[in-house]
Amino acid sequence: MSTAHSTSYHQQPASDLKAILKLTGPILLTQLAQVGMGTIDTVMSGYVSTRDLAAVAIGSAVWTPIWLFLAGVLVALSPAVAKARSGPSASSAIQSLLASGISLGLLTGVILGGITAAIAVALPYWIDDAHTATTAKYYLLAIATAMPISGIFLALRFHAEAVDQAHHVTRIMLIGLILNIPVNAALIYGWGPLPELGGIGCGIGSAIVVCFMTWALQWDCRRYRAEQSIRLLSFYRSTVSDHVKSLSRVGLPIGVAIFFEVSLFTVIALFLTDLGPVIVAGHQVALNVSSVTFMLPLSLGMALTVRVGHHLGQQNNAPEGALSPARQCAWLGVKLNLLLALFNAAVILSGAGIIANLYSPDPAVVSIGAALLIYAAIFQIPDAIQIAAAGALRAYEDTFVVMLITFLSYWIIGFGTGWYLAYGLAEPMGAAGFWIGLIAGLSCAAVCLLLRLRVVSRRSQGVSSE
Repeated sequence: MSTAHSTSYHQQPASDLKAILKLTGPILLTQLAQVGMGTIDTVMSGYVSTRDLAAVAIGSAVWTPIWLFLAGVLVALSPAVAKARSGPSASSAIQSLLASGISLGLLTGVILGGITAAIAVALPYWIDDAHTATTAKYYLLAIATAMPISGIFLALRFHAEAVDQAHHVTRIMLIGLILNIPVNAALIYGWGPLPELGGIGCGIGSAIVVCFMTWALQWDCRRYRAEQSIRLLSFYRSTVSDHVKSLSRVGLPIGVAIFFEVSLFTVIALFLTDLGPVIVAGHQVALNVSSVTFMLPLSLGMALTVRVGHHLGQQNNAPEGALSPARQCAWLGVKLNLLLALFNAAVILSGAGIIANLYSPDPAVVSIGAALLIYAAIFQIPDAIQIAAAGALRAYEDTFVVMLITFLSYWIIGFGTGWYLAYGLAEPMGAAGFWIGLIAGLSCAAVCLLLRLRVVSRRSQGVSSE
């Protein structure tokens, strides 16, 4: 090994750290902007009426897991493009992957949009209040029409992030976030000649903003990244068709794994309704705080996917007995996320009472919320570890086993333990039982995913996993 290569190898952790943090920032802002749009819909509909707020909340509970599934499928584009950047014929390979991602996003979006529309049409049969049912129905139908466009947007987004231009996506997302306010207001409250649509206007406004952001991102892509014309329906091209199949093989398990996670929290919330509104409110405090703090390790995990994929594409050799650049980067990401988790946990533990007070003036809700935040603080550690490990494994395109681990950990161990502690004991623990179950499930996932990362990364380097 040359001295130059040795020096470069030993400098790698510093360069990886810089690259991961540089990519994490824009991805984090993008995620926060996405959450912010949902928050805007909820807040603005609440100023119309309680029934409109309920309708938007019901609609959001339906489309959010569907949209996250779509995002999970298309995130497979990130490691594929990251690898292609360092391989032979990089430009043509990336363009083919981009066309494939757009085709897959459009097709999957059409299917999921149809499912969303079918649920929307069925909602009036499940909801007793006529106004709430009608508002939720047409709110969801508006969202459904934009689902194929969302698929294209997500493909363009993950492509941009994979080529280290995540800040382009962030800029467009922030513009969309700001634009969402006047567009929503015009449709919700009926500005000028427009009719007052209430909660339905939230859905139409969000669909309009998604279309704008997709147009803006494709323009940005053509200007800065696409060297060839982007064909939306390119299935007739054998290379694109092959890429669509490979992206589906990697992405579908990711989407299913995300659905497992989201649906678990939904089911737990439904079970807790039997314990009364105070318990539900306290649980929501802890869950909301966890959702906010989750954004940072999630963003770092997504950045890790890109960086590890970059190393895998380069296929650099490591000195004998040392970790390959990809393995070294993967474990660096795990350590970084662990440090973030410890920081988040310390903040939550030290300010649990203060944080809970921000959510409610009710002393009972504050008391329960503060108590559950203790569990939420512990929750941070295994959650961050499993996010990082899963992010690295996506770069290795090892997603099917991750899906199985996720299901077993979340639903068998996590939900099973939580339900037993919440209801099965002689002195049931209620909401605290479910949080202990979540900690148990995530801890299991973290351990299993770390072991899986060790096996897969060693195998990729040609090292025996014994």
